[in-house]
Amino acid sequence: MPSKPRYGLGIDTGGTYTDAVIVEMDGVKVLAKRKAQTTHHDLSIGLLEAVDAVFSSSDIPPEEIGLVGISTTLATNSILEGHGGEVGLILIGWDPVEEVHFQEKSLVHVRGGYDPKGKAKASLDQDQVRKAVEKISEGVDAIAISGLFSIANASQERDVKRIAREMTDLPVVAGHELSAELGIGLRTETAVLNGKLIPRVNDFFDDLEEAFRRIGVKAPIMIYKGDGSVMSLEVARERPVETILSGPAASAMGGKALAGLEECIIVDIGGTSTDIAVLEEGFPMIMHEGAKVGEWRTRVKAVDMLTVALGGDSRIHFERQMLRVGPDRVLPLCMLPGDEKLKQRMLHSGVSHFYMAEKGEHPSLTTNEKKVYDVLAGNGPMTANEIRDRAEGLWIIDSHLKSLRHKGVLHASALTPTDILHTQGVLDIGDRSMAEAGLEAMAKHIKMEPGQLAHMSMDEVRRIVSASIFRKLMQDDLGGWNTDCGHCAALVHKATRPSREGVMHLQPRCSVPIIGVGAPAVHIMDDLGDRMGAELLFPPEHEVGNAVGAVCSKVMESLSATVTPTINFTFLANVPFIGPMEYNHFDSAVENCRSSLTRHLKAKAEASGGKNIKAYSKVKVNRAIEGGWGAWEDKDTQGMNYAEITVRVVADPPLPDNRVKDVNN
Repeated sequence: MPSKPRYGLGIDTGGTYTDAVIVEMDGVKVLAKRKAQTTHHDLSIGLLEAVDAVFSSSDIPPEEIGLVGISTTLATNSILEGHGGEVGLILIGWDPVEEVHFQEKSLVHVRGGYDPKGKAKASLDQDQVRKAVEKISEGVDAIAISGLFSIANASQERDVKRIAREMTDLPVVAGHELSAELGIGLRTETAVLNGKLIPRVNDFFDDLEEAFRRIGVKAPIMIYKGDGSVMSLEVARERPVETILSGPAASAMGGKALAGLEECIIVDIGGTSTDIAVLEEGFPMIMHEGAKVGEWRTRVKAVDMLTVALGGDSRIHFERQMLRVGPDRVLPLCMLPGDEKLKQRMLHSGVSHFYMAEKGEHPSLTTNEKKVYDVLAGNGPMTANEIRDRAEGLWIIDSHLKSLRHKGVLHASALTPTDILHTQGVLDIGDRSMAEAGLEAMAKHIKMEPGQLAHMSMDEVRRIVSASIFRKLMQDDLGGWNTDCGHCAALVHKATRPSREGVMHLQPRCSVPIIGVGAPAVHIMDDLGDRMGAELLFPPEHEVGNAVGAVCSKVMESLSATVTPTINFTFLANVPFIGPMEYNHFDSAVENCRSSLTRHLKAKAEASGGKNIKAYSKVKVNRAIEGGWGAWEDKDTQGMNYAEITVRVVADPPLPDNRVKDVNN
């Protein structure tokens, strides 16, 4: 049956740029791509600018788009910046000896809770619950509910949620909906964080829906999750916490889609950071302990990825006479407007690190911060020394500059790898003469030739990337690679440097290809194949791999259960949302785990908009003898410590079926 093409719109809001792509879905072919500066104070501005640009450059009209996929940094940035709403928290059956808090506005304990087998410790008191809801709902944006051993029995959490929804019009989230893992503390923290994110994320989603309607995009909107899968916009409104680290996850799946490989190492180099993930059987490995962002510990599943604060826009500087690249992200000098006076100031002073003020009203500034801001406002780029000389009564301003940058009131510009690549004639997206002036100024300051400094800087960038990949692979294999050990660092340096000298040569050997993703990747990773002993690939359109991943992934849910032999020669099956059950036969225990997990995960995939749902399962036996990992379907239980049953459900996002009907039938 003939079919017409199906088109998707993929969007990635990165730390520096927002990319938008139009993709032919059936062949993963990029038809158009555009980027815009990421607007951190309001992500929707830069996002819509990129979307307008990509439609202007394409013949595909907005109404032909069948699916929109969005990878957003909003949740992660909101956590790191301390932004979020107020949350009221109800704890069921958990009243610890020491008082606990999770940054909630109000907290009430109610009777109830379960034991590990899912048996009620005490029944709910409906009147007590109603009084609790009435108390904690005052002046909050959302309600979070967390009960003792709710993963074994979620009935009480569901009842409290139902009552809260009857009494209020606030968003309500229960701990069991976000995690099926043990640990009420982390489940509670995750539920509260989810509640804090709801107001800001929903405002962003409202802006998106309105803008897409305005330009004629009527397709379903899927939001990227931190585990490399997608969920519907409706589900994302209720569970925004699951979008934590969605950007790095999208780059992993985008690299896979563009390269057409199921087993590989994805290295995504952007303007702000480098993300490294290992893909097995088409999906990245997952952090089972949960994602950690800033001071928040969560039970949110996220791609097991190493993130390094190194990108094309990382600041190059000297610290204690040592060359450093990062971790600060700054505006490359080549992106500043060409200014002969500014170039001369750089060359005269040897300083190429500038600050610039953001226009507008900023009422939240302290007295000293306002003094610094007023010096900068309307005066263009200034060095720290120039600011200090004009800031009356201030001798030390470093802390004020740092806090003003954190508040988004000041922006910094300095020499970066992007500038170095301009001076080498590799890139041409800005003012090359500004980059050359900054390089010459720094070289003059440290008494070095500009070419020597450029080579030294890029060698340091490549060293950090290769050492980070080596470290990630060693951590995955050994589980505890000590990166702070001086001998370990020396070993990594010897193994990953391009020139191998001495009696003993060390070189890594990777059994799977390394896929480079991101705009700077092809220029920074050019010798990585030699450094890591791997096949190195840069698939077509790799520079927008993250945006491609945002629209080319699947709806995916996964969960594990365990079967453990007992001293009575029976088998104890533990399914997270059901609790322990005892069986006489190993096969029966495994089959129960598999069927229970499959039903549960299929329901979650359907709620996320999944179509054509397929389930896959594996059984992994952990034995007590050396080398005792069993085959996936090994039924021999001799020497078994426990078996882990993992079910993964994969579904297509809700793309329309555009097949053309045969009029002769």
